[in-house]
Amino acid sequence: MRGKTSWAKTRVNWVKIILHPLALIPVIILLYIVIALVIESVPALTKIGLGELFGSKFAGAFSTGIPVFGLLPAIWGTIMLIFIAMSIAFTVSLAMSIMSSEFPLGFLGRGIRGLLGILSGIPPIIYALSSAVFAKLFIVPNFTGASIPREQFPPAGMTWWTPGTLPVEQSILLGGILLALLVIPFIAPLFDDSIRNVPRELKEASLALGANRWYTLMHVTLPYAVSGIIPATSLGILKAMGDVMIAVWAVGFIAPELPNPIWDVFERIAPLTALGVGLNGGWGQVKPGDTLSSSVAYFSGLLLLIAAFTILGLASFLQKKLKGRFAI
Repeated sequence: MRGKTSWAKTRVNWVKIILHPLALIPVIILLYIVIALVIESVPALTKIGLGELFGSKFAGAFSTGIPVFGLLPAIWGTIMLIFIAMSIAFTVSLAMSIMSSEFPLGFLGRGIRGLLGILSGIPPIIYALSSAVFAKLFIVPNFTGASIPREQFPPAGMTWWTPGTLPVEQSILLGGILLALLVIPFIAPLFDDSIRNVPRELKEASLALGANRWYTLMHVTLPYAVSGIIPATSLGILKAMGDVMIAVWAVGFIAPELPNPIWDVFERIAPLTALGVGLNGGWGQVKPGDTLSSSVAYFSGLLLLIAAFTILGLASFLQKKLKGRFAI
C-alpha cells in the first residue's frame, strides 16, 4: 500500500514538472511581446514625442514631404471600424442566439448553427479578397446614386482601386461590414451558450407568475445571460481590432487626417493595424533601414495592446459585477 502511495506521488510530481513549464509558455511569450514593443517604441517616443505621435496629421513614410507621424486619425479609424463591425455583429449574433434558443426553428436552426461553423473556418483573406465584389453588389447600388448603372461600374478608365472612386473601392463602411461577417461566426455561438445556460427554473418561475415569453426574455433571460454576453462581445471587439487583411484591402493603410465630417464612413482612414503594417514595410511602402517608421509601427502595436488589456479588464469587471447580482 505504501509503495502504491509513493508511486502515485511520484507520478503527480512528474505531471507538475511537465505541465508547469507548458502553462508558463503563453505568459513568457506575452511578456516578451510587451517588452519588445516597449523597447522598439523608444526611438519614436524620444525622437518624435507623444505630442506629435498623437497629432491629427500623418505624412510619414507614405509621403515625399516632411515626415509627420500623427496617429490620431488611425486611432479614430480603429474606433469607427470597430463600432461599425460590432454594431452589425452584435445585433445579428444576439438575434440568431435568441431565435436558436428561445424560439427553436427545427432543421432551420440546426442549419444556421452548421453554417456558422463553416463560416468560422473561412480565413480573413477570403473576406478581404471579396471586398471588390461586395462593393459592386452592395456599396455601388446603395450609396453611389443611380447615375451610373451597376454593370458599368467602375467607369471607363478607372479600376476598383483608382483614387477618387469612393465609396466604391475602399471605405471604413466596407471594412466594417466585412469585419462583421468575420466576427459573427465567432461570437454568435458564445451568445447562444450564454442564453442556454440561464437556469430553466428562472424562466419557469417568470412564466408561472403570468409573464409572457417576451417579458421573460427581456427581464429574466437576457439580464442573467449578460454576464456571458459581455466577455463574448469583448472577444469579438479584439478580433475585429486585431485583423489586418480585411482592414488593408477594404480600407487601406493610410490615415492622413481626420475625416470631415468626423463621422464620414466613406473615408479611407486606416486603423492602427493596417497603418502599422505599412510603416513596418509590410506592403513595400518603407525603405529598408527606416528605423523611425518601424518604431512608430511598434508604438501603434503598443497602443493596440494597451487597448486590448483595457477592454479585457473592463469586461472582466463588468462580468463579475453582473454575475454577482444574479447568483442563485
